[in-house]
Amino acid sequence: MKYMTSSAGVPGITPWQDTWYKLSTNHIAVAGLLVLIILITGAVFAPLIVFHDPHEQYTDILLAPPFWHEDSKPGFILGTDDLGRDIFSRLVYGARYSLFLGFVIVCLSLLVGVAVGAIAGMKRGVIEAVILRMMDIMLAIPAILFAIVIVAILGASLFNAALAVSIVLLPHFVRITRAAVITEMSKDYVLASKLDGSKGWLLFFRVLLPNISAPLIVQSTLSFSNAILDIAALGFLGLGAQPPTPEWGALLSASREFIETAPWTVTLPGLAILITVLASNLLGDGLRDALDPRIDQS
Repeated sequence: MKYMTSSAGVPGITPWQDTWYKLSTNHIAVAGLLVLIILITGAVFAPLIVFHDPHEQYTDILLAPPFWHEDSKPGFILGTDDLGRDIFSRLVYGARYSLFLGFVIVCLSLLVGVAVGAIAGMKRGVIEAVILRMMDIMLAIPAILFAIVIVAILGASLFNAALAVSIVLLPHFVRITRAAVITEMSKDYVLASKLDGSKGWLLFFRVLLPNISAPLIVQSTLSFSNAILDIAALGFLGLGAQPPTPEWGALLSASREFIETAPWTVTLPGLAILITVLASNLLGDGLRDALDPRIDQS
């Protein structure tokens, strides 16, 4: 691998090490990364963290307040919902749904978007025009409205909601990939690879993809937060996760009628969504700055 001098003044490191060095100096981005690591760790080890089953109902402890309230109940640090289920357990297990779905959605949109964008950027002509017009039409429709229409056609379920959000995020990856491919295709190293016999998908995967990965990584990070928001919105509207699945958007929907009598049942899932989306966006902004060679962070 080619070695280079970091723009931060650290000699003899690889480009990816240089990127990590730049990212590590951005304390806000690192904070976002740490928050995401904590959330992912909590979701993975949920059975070891929670004290109650997320579906178990304690009918004698309904709408118990969190630990900081004088009427809180021992063992229920964030209180209970209207059915007596432990909110902390449901939030932790809900992170499994939201984070996992966000990851799957981004991966699916990334794979399909890169493939379609590569075709548009390498083939050009009529194929490119058709793909771009389709993407323009998709982008012209508000994202959540487009997702609602897709779920309405396919039927309300968590799988269909994830598929709908994947389709909604697709145009961003297509357009970024196409623009990057067109830019790189005119460079000398690509022409040299063509003369060496590389063409088609071999040229793309061996030569182009490693050199256009930076904007795709940034877009993936930012799309992760959009995926979580859209899944939560569909769940809130009853088009995503169905009861008793403890998905964050569904938790908001089930608790909205208690916003005045038991505001913690609505506030806590909302905070979980807010913190996750904010952390993802902070990390995405930091990655964008770290991967942009025009930004000198020395």
